[in-house]
Amino acid sequence: MKDEKIVNSFNSYWDNMNTKNKLILVVDDEKDIRNIITYNLEKEGMRFIEASNGDEALILLKNNPSLIILDVMMPGKDGYEICKHIRSTGSIVPIIFLTAMDREFDEVKGLESGGDDYIRKPFSPALLIARIKSILRRIESINMKGNLIEFDGLSINTETYIAQVDGNELTLPRKEFELLAFFMNSPNTIFKRETLLSSIWEDDVYVVDRTIDVHINRIRSKLGKYKNWIETVKGVGYRLRPKND
Repeated sequence: MKDEKIVNSFNSYWDNMNTKNKLILVVDDEKDIRNIITYNLEKEGMRFIEASNGDEALILLKNNPSLIILDVMMPGKDGYEICKHIRSTGSIVPIIFLTAMDREFDEVKGLESGGDDYIRKPFSPALLIARIKSILRRIESINMKGNLIEFDGLSINTETYIAQVDGNELTLPRKEFELLAFFMNSPNTIFKRETLLSSIWEDDVYVVDRTIDVHINRIRSKLGKYKNWIETVKGVGYRLRPKND
């Protein structure tokens, strides 16, 4: 019981540290939905700005939000288009999709466009807040490490979230960066998909079987001559095997 209290106290400390005064961009064409979200954000001590469509959201990016809650189905540009545009600028700001759609195709499409999480409507405000806290807490934790890890011409800096190939900076969304960092912290170790999912995604986040495959394929496509360092171990999982290790 004592250990449980210590853990709960620690988690509460990190939650407060990560969320207090953080700026969240809420993008949804339904005012009632925005009101529910912003009410709960305010209760947690977070700040927010609102947009009712994609064009407004892109303008508000100048405020450098810590996280974006992004509706998929909106008039004009949909959430996928907005997400792709944000990622094309090199931004790694976390993006949580909100959608009434429940097809696996739509979830994979969200991941492929650069989204970090996917919550279906109708949603629990408590679950949404928990997801936000988990994402911000993990970012804070990774930033505190400040590790520079290098193998030949491939390097990552977990303080700046910058990955480089032969001196050229890569554009990696947050999940892709964290997955690559996970491999580079433990080279030559074979990881099952289940291990990768539980380490990079939260326990209560629903993800489809293709989630890891989608992210690894996207990482490989950006590693140039080092793409084959991430090996598929058939029937088991994946590993990073640097040729100079």
